[in-house]
Amino acid sequence: MSNTAEPLTDAERRFDELLAQGRTAESTTDRAAPAGIPGAEQQIRGEYLAARLVESLEDGGRLFSRRGAQPLVIVVEHASITGQLDLRNVDLPYLLEFVGCRFETAPDLRQARLAGLVLWHCRFPGVHARNLAVSNDVVLRDCASVGGILDLADADLGGSLLLNDSELRNPGQRCVYADRLSVSGALLGIRLRTAGEIRIPGAKIGGNLTLSGGALRNRGGNAINATGIRMGGSLRLDVDPLTGRPFSAAGTLRLPSAHISGDLRLRDAVLEPGARRPRRGDSDYDDTIAALIADRCEIRGDVQLDQDFRSGGTLRLVSAVVGGNLRMAGATVDVGWLRSPAESVLQPVRAVNLDGARVSGNLDAQAVAVRGQWRMTDVRVGGSVQLNRAQLTGPRTDVLVGSRLSVGSNLECRAVEVVGSLQLPGAQVGANLDLRGARLTKPAWHHHRNNYKPSLDLRAARIERDLICAEGEQAFLAEGTVQLRWSQIGRHVNFWGCELGDGASRTAFNASGVQTQELTLLPRTPPRGRVTLRQAQCELLADNSAVWESSRGVDCEDFSYQNFAESFEIDDRQRVRQRLGWLRATAGGAYQPGPYDQLAEVFRSNGLEEHAISVLIEKQRHRYAAIARTARRGLRWPVQLWSWLQRATVGYGYRPIRAVAWLAAFAVVGTAWFSAHPLVPVNEQDRPVWNPVLYTLDQMLPVVSLGHDDMWQARGLSQWVTVALVTAGWTLATTVAAGVSRALHRER
Repeated sequence: MSNTAEPLTDAERRFDELLAQGRTAESTTDRAAPAGIPGAEQQIRGEYLAARLVESLEDGGRLFSRRGAQPLVIVVEHASITGQLDLRNVDLPYLLEFVGCRFETAPDLRQARLAGLVLWHCRFPGVHARNLAVSNDVVLRDCASVGGILDLADADLGGSLLLNDSELRNPGQRCVYADRLSVSGALLGIRLRTAGEIRIPGAKIGGNLTLSGGALRNRGGNAINATGIRMGGSLRLDVDPLTGRPFSAAGTLRLPSAHISGDLRLRDAVLEPGARRPRRGDSDYDDTIAALIADRCEIRGDVQLDQDFRSGGTLRLVSAVVGGNLRMAGATVDVGWLRSPAESVLQPVRAVNLDGARVSGNLDAQAVAVRGQWRMTDVRVGGSVQLNRAQLTGPRTDVLVGSRLSVGSNLECRAVEVVGSLQLPGAQVGANLDLRGARLTKPAWHHHRNNYKPSLDLRAARIERDLICAEGEQAFLAEGTVQLRWSQIGRHVNFWGCELGDGASRTAFNASGVQTQELTLLPRTPPRGRVTLRQAQCELLADNSAVWESSRGVDCEDFSYQNFAESFEIDDRQRVRQRLGWLRATAGGAYQPGPYDQLAEVFRSNGLEEHAISVLIEKQRHRYAAIARTARRGLRWPVQLWSWLQRATVGYGYRPIRAVAWLAAFAVVGTAWFSAHPLVPVNEQDRPVWNPVLYTLDQMLPVVSLGHDDMWQARGLSQWVTVALVTAGWTLATTVAAGVSRALHRER
């Protein structure tokens, strides 16, 4: 018997009689919650209960002989336990079960060793169970802990830990303190409600950690601190299948360095931000409003943040490793409430931060709605990234930062609505980058340079197949620059039916140094800004008049292409004149020989020599016009006259047959003149025979002499006719020779 001097209460007497008879306190009622507060006849002193359990060990042999090898179950029902239930450092081979009980003070189970522990419908101000060892389950079902801590630090549970339907309230403090907790089975808190922090860093859980349908509240702090947790199953923070209630948390879910063998499930969950005041030493890279922090987390299964998932704080998975898929389809992440749009331009708020993460499967974020910045720098995705119909909102900010993003398959952004800029410099895409029907508006503002950033930045990107910025459900629209400098696209760059630029940026389309097989640049309206194709290379070019009618012209110096998507025919002179008109208009008066040489080379490679000659003649006409503009005032008209003579007579040397015609014309005119105005012989004694034809030819043919030029003396106007014939002969004959030489060189 207990050595307490106080008389036993009715409840203590009944418990003592049953225990003395080797029986457990068998229930006469069901396990439902008690109707009210236990009365005085139901009070059991904690000191008496602890002493009686310890004393019962002396009768353990008799008790266990009645129960065989199974541990004895001791049940206390609907009792009010006053005082201190102190079982510290006690080894009890019993399964203690409390049903509908109220504890006046927190039970003390530190260093205790029990066969099992069950509390149903109980109320207590916390539990002291540090270093508790239990060989079976620990169940706290439909219990209420108010104003205290459930302390399970360093506890070792041989079964599972069940907290289903319980409420743990210790506002502003820790409601669960379970550092380095070890649970062989699962940790279940289905429909768990908390006010305070659940702290379980370093815990080891053999199965799942399930808080489906739970509601955790600890604003300004951590709802869960599970740093470095290791679990053999999944972390389930999703919908309760029984009630359909989603998981919700007000406070940060902190999971850095966690190891999860299964999935991380937050499907349909609602997360409020874990906002706190800035502290001294906080870095600009700290996300003080983070709702989920899973930096360096290793998840072997899927991460499910999809369907009706909603978060008002940052989602951080920096340097995380995901063995399966990262699913965010249909999710909503909104951090726009933290700063005004004007303040966000100077310091964007991160909504999703995946920097350095590794995803072995796909990243599915179709129809996601994100207000704030999404960071994906140095992220590697083994499969596809799907952002179709997504809404990314961050006016005048870099709404998606994916520098050096690596995608094993497709990067799909069809019909995406982007308010801000897509920054993807150095990205690597294993298949297609599809922006069909995307709308990119309000590009980021570069406050250091006082200008706008590109709407789409793909500098030095590498895309193995196609870049598609074409019309889909709607026209592809980019108000800012489309920046493709030094990108490598394996097959096709497709800008069909697009709308480029809004006039605020100087450049609408920059493809300097781009390398691809096929370039399709067919905007539906003229780009409002400059189009730059300098040093770009492609095999097949498809363009239209809208490209060359861009508001700031086209820079196509050193632009190399081998053929046109729509081939030219020998009788397509009108199309040739149209293209030459485009080159004239886009040059802005500057002399750029490269585009003419490139166009002529394409025509020659297709056997269209006549078209090539037309292009080269236009090039020389443009050259002389540029020389005339830069010459001194008095020299301009001679240059222009010489250009006109070259073009009219010999086509700048590219039409030598025209020089032969001019030679014949001069010969006819000279013969007619000298037939009417015979010359006087130099030496009449030689009696030369006058022949106006031979004399005319002798004057016009250089080098070759027919013997008539020295026999006759030209006087008066005939003298000047002779000079004109000599000049025309030298000029036209050398032009014919040069043309023949050039033709032979091309043949070789």
